[in-house]
Amino acid sequence: MKKKEIKILIYIVLIAAIALVGYKIYVKYQADNASSAVKVKIVHGDTVVKVFDPSVDAVYHVEGDYGGLDVEVKDGKWHVTNEECPNHICSQTGWVSEEDFLPIVCLPNNVSVMIAESN
Repeated sequence: MKKKEIKILIYIVLIAAIALVGYKIYVKYQADNASSAVKVKIVHGDTVVKVFDPSVDAVYHVEGDYGGLDVEVKDGKWHVTNEECPNHICSQTGWVSEEDFLPIVCLPNNVSVMIAESN
């Protein structure tokens, strides 16, 4: 290969490396900002009862059709506890987080807990 071809090849490799590093920084920045903007909603029937930030630890009580239930939030995860329904399936779902993208549904109470759509 000639010197000119080697220089062009080195420039292409450098530009690709800089673009890759820039892309990695951009993806990390987007992931950091997106996680702080996530909201979770508790819905009873067609009504949004509560919207909460999963990064704030708390317990929320909701009354459903069959009885009440609590949604516990801790360390960016949430789960249903103390629900008044026959099978306790919603509490058996366990801890859910943003990565799971899994709604918790309590059919007897007509209550669901899911990630809120961002506007």
